[in-house]
Amino acid sequence: MFSGYAHQRFRSRRFGTAVTILATAATSAVALDVASASGVPGTHTALAAPWRAGSPLVAGSPGGTGSPGAAGPAVGEGRRAVESVLGLGDSVPAGSACECVSYVSLVAESLSARQGTPVAGPNLAAAGLTTQGLLDMLDDDAVRAGVAGADLTVITIGANDFEEEGVEDDACGADLACYGTALERLRANMDALLSRIHALRGPGGRVVVTGYWNVFLDGAAGRARGPKYVAGSDRLTVAVNAALAASAAASGALFADLHTAFKGEEGTRDDTGLLAADGDHPGAEGHRLIAETVLAAVSAPDPRR
Repeated sequence: MFSGYAHQRFRSRRFGTAVTILATAATSAVALDVASASGVPGTHTALAAPWRAGSPLVAGSPGGTGSPGAAGPAVGEGRRAVESVLGLGDSVPAGSACECVSYVSLVAESLSARQGTPVAGPNLAAAGLTTQGLLDMLDDDAVRAGVAGADLTVITIGANDFEEEGVEDDACGADLACYGTALERLRANMDALLSRIHALRGPGGRVVVTGYWNVFLDGAAGRARGPKYVAGSDRLTVAVNAALAASAAASGALFADLHTAFKGEEGTRDDTGLLAADGDHPGAEGHRLIAETVLAAVSAPDPRR
């Protein structure tokens, strides 16, 4: 068990709700049907196939259960089997505000079903964590050992690096001047974070960095704040995702585009049904879609090869 960060109380991604983060291991057999597409230039980006709320997670299984053989081809053809999926980041992978299975566990469960072998799913994500906080976690020997032992590391981090107030500030402008320093710091921290993870992970280990659908409130909750809030928060989210994708590309990590997965190619689809009641975190259906998108990243042929 990972010490220090496996069982701690942190504040939520934005609104201060205390949650308990537990390291968990995946045990059930669930699989996700995914497709992939390339996105940001220079970045191996994955999008999930269209998914409808309530659809089964296992291909060919109306009840959402089934044998590993029903799950389709193995993830990452030609790669060795995945034995451990490690979750790192903020309240999104931690599963905050959602009494549901987090996307980290869903990914581990799906890989287990597809491979027909057990896949552990330790989750060290913590609500309220920033990129600097995650860098600090890597000073812990147990966390470093967890990273080194993971075949697949999935990371969602960065939203807590930003304060919400600026999105409605006219002085911030279309160029996000008020967030310039924070965006630069995000990129620098992500570059350092992924460099350290790359140095720690074992041969063949893969890393997937996810973007965000919104770094603040979205769906009906975001619209309730008014059009200026909606426009400002989306503009910042696009900039944050660009920084995350660029860091992923520079380090050889994969990038999972959650903005497109949640909101569509035009960025206008209502994602309220994918969110928890607070409008800030993903609900059960959102976690399922995030898992699909992550699996698309690790399933697709790498266009750089």
